[in-house]
Amino acid sequence: MKRKTRMYFIAGVGAVMALGMTITSFAATGWTMENGEWRYYLRDGEAVTDDWKKSGDNWFYLGDDGRMVKSSLIEDGDDYYYVNSAGARVSNEWRQLPNEDPDDGELDEVWYYFQSSGKAYKAPNSGKTSFKSIKISSGETKKYAFNDKGHMLFGWVNEESQHVSGDEAWKEGVYYCGEEGDGAMVSQAWRLLEAQDDDNNDSSYDGQYWFYFQANGKKAANTKKTINGGKYLFLENGNAQYEWHSTPSDASSSASPSDATKNSYYKRPDQCWLATGWFYTVPSEELDPEGYANDESYWFYGLNGGGVVTSQIKTINGQPYGFDEKGRMLYGLYKLEVKDKEILSYEQIESESDFPSPDDPREVYYFGDSPKEGVMETGKCNVNLDGERYTYYFNKSGSGRGAGVNGIYDGAIYEKGRLLTIESGVRYGIIVYDGKEYLVNQSGKIQKNKKNLKDADGIYYSSDKDGIVTHRGDKE
Repeated sequence: MKRKTRMYFIAGVGAVMALGMTITSFAATGWTMENGEWRYYLRDGEAVTDDWKKSGDNWFYLGDDGRMVKSSLIEDGDDYYYVNSAGARVSNEWRQLPNEDPDDGELDEVWYYFQSSGKAYKAPNSGKTSFKSIKISSGETKKYAFNDKGHMLFGWVNEESQHVSGDEAWKEGVYYCGEEGDGAMVSQAWRLLEAQDDDNNDSSYDGQYWFYFQANGKKAANTKKTINGGKYLFLENGNAQYEWHSTPSDASSSASPSDATKNSYYKRPDQCWLATGWFYTVPSEELDPEGYANDESYWFYGLNGGGVVTSQIKTINGQPYGFDEKGRMLYGLYKLEVKDKEILSYEQIESESDFPSPDDPREVYYFGDSPKEGVMETGKCNVNLDGERYTYYFNKSGSGRGAGVNGIYDGAIYEKGRLLTIESGVRYGIIVYDGKEYLVNQSGKIQKNKKNLKDADGIYYSSDKDGIVTHRGDKE
């Protein structure tokens, strides 16, 4: 079989210099030194060419001119060997040698690993990528892949024992074998790698993605994985999802079965894990175009199985919070339509003109600052609205917990939770409720069994046991 000899006058890493090696010379046959060159003669006097001969524990190669070859890569059939500067075939060694016929993306110099037999390790006949465990100088054992020429692969590697380069390498590659001169398979580890993605217009994208390589060295792709307690989503090409991601909603587990999609949030690019619990961020353009355009951040609450709490009043760590259909935490005074804690509709009250009428089917809720931002208020509290201060009272218990009190409560009149009061400075006045006129003082308290109470304008009032006005006039 034809053999090729490639001579390189370089010193490779870990080279065996064969110091002290001797070749035994015989008079008519065997090894003979001629003009400073070793040759090997058979008994018939013919010089051996293109073949191996042994001396002591070492093998030597005779070239096509019959001279012993040194510092060369030997192509012997389908196998590759290397002989060092003393001509001895090396084994269990790495060698970096010139690349005579580089493929696309290959370097001018490539690494070979010569096994105990002297053969360079190369891709199997199947052409499928396989890895060889090799102990390196540090004492660690790492795994390496090689192509069909015995070249150590590095960077992105596909499943056909090929180095993958170019802008699409991160999509086509399956394994990652370190940078140039490294070659060790990455496994059970994260890597932040360059990835040109013309479809990503996100402002936080900087030409890199995080990838996770599993125990077998393959990148995680098109799957969800829990790694060190964090939950991650890996897209079709293996890049870890970050920021907002929408998937079809599972009505059986969705907080709001009416939602068409489930929106999950994965932390910023340097983390990428699924956000569970509270997180504060700008909504995606698909989720909330206006909020996205305004770069406005909101509080969201991520669920363990993905998605966020939407359209409901949910108790978290003992405190009730409200969320709209986009998952944004409600903050402020709202008119809500609530059924079994599901929020069917909502509208924020921002000024007095937004107060609901008595026959409005919606109830008023307040999500304020006590004891934490966004907690649904119960009981009596003050609400500042458009520069004005209002007193509200919200139910403390029952199915209507959090809804504003309607009617007479604790000696005052409330409408949708708001304390009804009279004009400032008049001392006494009338509030009409349920078709009846009630006498109240400046703080809104109903005045019962009163006679001839005089207001600031000199008007006299009297009331019965319920506080209903029985007399009003400029005389007692």
